[in-house]
Amino acid sequence: MAGMKVYRDHLSVTTWIVLASLTMGLLLQWPERVYTLWAFGSPIDLRISGAFVAGLVALAATWAGTEAVLRTHPRAARLRHTYRFWGLPSAMTLTGATLLPTIQNPSLWLLILAAVGTGLAVSIAGEYHTVDREEAAYTKARWLLNILAYLLAGITFVLIYLARSRSLVSATLIALVAGMLAMDLLRDSSRGTGEVMLSSGLIAFLLAQITVLLNYWPFPTLRVALLLLMAFYLMVGLVQTHLRGHLTFRRALEYLTISGVVVAIIVLFPK
Repeated sequence: MAGMKVYRDHLSVTTWIVLASLTMGLLLQWPERVYTLWAFGSPIDLRISGAFVAGLVALAATWAGTEAVLRTHPRAARLRHTYRFWGLPSAMTLTGATLLPTIQNPSLWLLILAAVGTGLAVSIAGEYHTVDREEAAYTKARWLLNILAYLLAGITFVLIYLARSRSLVSATLIALVAGMLAMDLLRDSSRGTGEVMLSSGLIAFLLAQITVLLNYWPFPTLRVALLLLMAFYLMVGLVQTHLRGHLTFRRALEYLTISGVVVAIIVLFPK
């Protein structure tokens, strides 16, 4: 019981620190500094503001808090490479840090802040309950994490495309989010950490290339986001099946067929 109380205390403190950081970044009016970087022969403005710094603080608090929660687990002594558990909570915090500064309506802002806090708390709790596969709550926690990961991927892809950024920026952001979420989705495979990290990086790279390609197509934002989500789901599913040693030609064909049908519906469905 004492261990469970410590776990809940760490979870509560982490959530409130992250929310306070995101809120203070918007309330404090810091002078914005703009740094111009050059990439592929064209300039990119890097804007350092209070919200940007607050996002970094919130992200660091997410890492530290998730690690603290994991270390309260009864089997914490057996944990290795705990950064594998940081992906989904980190993506949740980054999404909040990116979305909140763009919202002008106070009621909507509070609603989004509450959603970020709830999602962060649930994701960290889910990470805790998936440390031990023999735990009674493991299956439910893993399903919840999967749902959160794909839901967050879809929301993030829509937000990034709504920003209408250059391909270099949008592809980089989507690769970053996809890599973190893929790491969380794949970390329970039976293979080693190195192969999971390599696979997550490969998924992030391929999704970035798909993003660049879709930027040249005249599709509405929602369709592009759904296409990216379908590609993400397909790649994670194939890699996950491979890492577990269950990938066969028939399974791969099933994944590709279902994905092809969904993509056709997304592309051909009337506006």
